[in-house]
Amino acid sequence: MSVEEIEAKRAARKATAAKAREEQYEKDLAALDALEEEFGDGSVAALEVTGYVAGLPTLMVVKSPGKTGLYKRYSDMVRRSGGKAEKVGEAQDMLGTACIAYPDAEVRKAMFEAFPGMAITAAIRALKFVELEAADEKKS
Repeated sequence: MSVEEIEAKRAARKATAAKAREEQYEKDLAALDALEEEFGDGSVAALEVTGYVAGLPTLMVVKSPGKTGLYKRYSDMVRRSGGKAEKVGEAQDMLGTACIAYPDAEVRKAMFEAFPGMAITAAIRALKFVELEAADEKKS
């Protein structure tokens, strides 16, 4: 196979993947919009995946744990952990998983396989909803 043929083959494959990603992103954006309306714009955040996997969403939506009691449950678990990393990890996994508002549980399973760091990423973002920020540290 010549260089030109390989480049053409790669370009065709990438164009097909880009089209599929764009179609999936449209669905994901509609889900994000609905969740923003349901929970409020400041109570959800979209986190994009690092690499598109055919058949999976291009993003996940994380909701605030603030009013649900999840933050208290998380902080209680961390306090009872005695500093044991395994127990802290369980608390983070619980919080992250519980705060994922999109995709649904069935699709989420496949996403966890493709992106094993998804729960901790969701937990980190969820905690940002309940943090306070010093006024002089805000960026305009």
